[in-house]
Parts: sequence; C-alpha cells; structure tokens
Amino acid sequence: MRRLFLAILLAAGCIHGSPASQRDSGAMRAIVQQERWAQDALARRPNRADLQAIRSGDYAAVGRGRGELKRLLQAIDRGTWIRNTAAELMADDPDPQLAASFDRAGRLRADAIQASDELASALAEAKGGLTIGDLRPGLEAVRKAQASEDRLVRLPPRAGGVRLAPAPLPLPRPFLGSAARLVSANPELARELDRLPPDDAAQIRARLPDIDRGNAAGRRPVRAVLRRRRLPRRPAGQAGAQGSAGAEVITAGNRRRCPAAGSV
Repeated sequence: MRRLFLAILLAAGCIHGSPASQRDSGAMRAIVQQERWAQDALARRPNRADLQAIRSGDYAAVGRGRGELKRLLQAIDRGTWIRNTAAELMADDPDPQLAASFDRAGRLRADAIQASDELASALAEAKGGLTIGDLRPGLEAVRKAQASEDRLVRLPPRAGGVRLAPAPLPLPRPFLGSAARLVSANPELARELDRLPPDDAAQIRARLPDIDRGNAAGRRPVRAVLRRRRLPRRPAGQAGAQGSAGAEVITAGNRRRCPAAGSV
C-alpha cells in the first residue's frame, strides 16, 4: 500500500512538475515579460526631431520626453534584473534560451543607457525640462548595473561550463554631464548635489569647470565675427575721393561725366 502511495506521488510530480521546475518556468516567463517591456521603451524613444523640439523648449515635447525618460530608466533596471536572474538559473540549467536572454539583456541595457542619456541631455537644455531629482534614478540604475557586472564576472562557470560574458557599461559615465550642465546654468541647484551619493556629487562638481569653459568658448566666436564685420576706417587723405556709388566725383581738374545708374 505504501509503495502504491509513493508511485501515485511520483506520477503526480511528473504531471504537475516539481517546485523547482515550476519556479524556473515562472522566472523564465518573468524574464520574457521584462525583456518585452524594455524593448517597448526603446521603441518609443525620441528621434532626432523630437530631441530638437525638446531642446527648443516645446512644451508638449518636453512633457513627452520626461515620460519617456522614466521608461528608459526603468529599462536599465530591467536589463540588470534579467542578467542577474538568468545567471542564477544558469547555475543548474544549461538551457541556451537563458544564455541568449542573458546576452540580450546586456545589449538592451546599453541601448537604454545611451537613449536615456541623450534624452536627459536634451531635457537639460530645455528651461525647466529636467531636475537633479529626475536624474537620481538614472544614476542609481547605473550604479546597480555596475555592481551587478562586478559580481557576475567573479561567478564560476554555469552549468555545462558556460562562462558569463561581461557587458561593460557605456563610457563616459552617463547622466553626469547633464547634471553638470543643469548646475552650471542654475547655480542654485548645487545644493541638490548633496542629496546624491558622494561619488556622483564629486564627479558632477569636477565637470563644472569644463562646462563653464565650454560655455565661454562658445561665446567668443560671436564677438570675433562682430569684430571682423566692422568696416575699416579710410585714411584722411582718401576721404571723399569716391562717391557712395563708386563713381568719380567731378572736380575742377576732372570733367569726365559720372556713369549713370545701370550704365556700363
């Protein structure tokens, strides 16, 4: 009787799956869903025309851009979560689909970082389009992504001897330039840097002199052009030698007729 009961339990396990297999199946579905959401955010990222409209201060474009920035920052976190989860599952499961999801997540995250950094830069140029608080989730997402990569690179090979391929983060570090431009244009925002992690705040402050010099250098060519456009003064001895139309002025020693307008 006991043997019959054990056989029934084993059969039920084969039909319904073990808790471990159910857990792995649920995790795989979550990976697919997170990947889909990240791809949707990237598909909706602003194009060049949208970014230009944001820079010019178009109210509707700025509003849409702020919403897209939040979704792109979430996509960064989604990519990190997928890589962490897939790496954990790959410890016991050599499923090639997990390895493919792991690698794809690295590329998705890199694209999301680049797209969100470009969007943040455009919003920073629009008056009131961005705040230091808006950038805080992005800085945190990048920090978590880097910590994840530092941990993954130290893991032993996964099941079947599979080694995890690293996914380096884009350089220079994103969002720091946008934050520095914000503070340079609005010095009162410097106090907001104290709410950031000390390392991020220090790097932003270190960029401020370069931003200020760049702004000053951008203004110098305008003054140089204005200087070049000034008309040179004529020597005193040549003043009045020619008329305003380029014709000779008739004097006592010069009786030639001035050419009429339009004549040759």
